[in-house]
Amino acid sequence: MKDINWKYVKPLENHNIITEFENQHNVLIPEDLKSIIKQFNNGRPSLNQFDIPSEKGKVFKKLLSFNTNDTENVFDFLDIETDITSLIAFASDPSGNLICLKDNKIFYWKHETDEIEKIADTFSELLENLY
Repeated sequence: MKDINWKYVKPLENHNIITEFENQHNVLIPEDLKSIIKQFNNGRPSLNQFDIPSEKGKVFKKLLSFNTNDTENVFDFLDIETDITSLIAFASDPSGNLICLKDNKIFYWKHETDEIEKIADTFSELLENLY
């Protein structure tokens, strides 16, 4: 695994919030992503660029927080206005696009066109692809 430092981390206010989120929204968050959220909630990775099939150099701005009162938290993005269902946003880029889970795969959602592009099979793979 690459050596990634995370800045601006905010500790989880409720250590059961991920499980509560999964139960309330009938989703399972993969263990590799859960582990990073528990350690680095709201964090910004030091390696923050990745490629999508149609573009290079997209930016992983930050993990969305699981603290309800934080700016840009996962709860703010539960009702993404999209025709694509089953997206669970967990990170953002500086332009308002989101990095999401869909069927345990990682996708990049373009808010202006409502298109998604698969970027990784797992969250660990996404981390390995950061540069």
